[in-house]
Amino acid sequence: MSEDSRKAKILIVDDEERNLKLLGVILSSYGYAFETAKNGIEALEKAQSYNPDLILLDIMMPEMDGYETCRRLKENPETQRIPVVMVTALADREAKIKGLEAGANDFLTKPVDTSELTIRTKNLLRIKEFEDFLKGHNELLEAEVREKTAQLRESYIDTIHKLTKVAEYKDEDTAAHIKRSGYYAELLARELGWQAETVEIIFYAAPMMT
Repeated sequence: MSEDSRKAKILIVDDEERNLKLLGVILSSYGYAFETAKNGIEALEKAQSYNPDLILLDIMMPEMDGYETCRRLKENPETQRIPVVMVTALADREAKIKGLEAGANDFLTKPVDTSELTIRTKNLLRIKEFEDFLKGHNELLEAEVREKTAQLRESYIDTIHKLTKVAEYKDEDTAAHIKRSGYYAELLARELGWQAETVEIIFYAAPMMT
């Protein structure tokens, strides 16, 4: 049993208690942590509070069926990346197509085969782990880009201030003109309805073109 398996969390959604217990026993025997929900509404709530790595979702349920539950999970930015396996006694092509349209990642047919359940679970958890890694890596890169951009911005502003100081030292009127050009350009950009970020760029860039 790997460390990843012990840490993985699975949400089991089914309106029948015996199915919840059966799937829970199988998953716990392989070292997975799990939580249960008895309908689609409860599943949506627990998907956010429990933050599972995988959801086993029954289709035929009261109040909200598996199709609608899956659709809402995939529409929510907080839960859309969680893999969903639809577990159903419906084995026809139409049911699977409807599940895929709702956003399901895979299917299991009742009665559930233990080997098939564990293999599909491992495969989807491996994909989820890789996606989480990529997401974390991208966030790290974005943070580094923001930091570098902020450093360049500070350096650019500092350069403008120094040039203004030099101009002021040589000619106060020229220095005042350089400062005014930035404020005039900013005012004009605001009147034109430009975005705040663009307005700021214009404010600092205008003195350089004076």
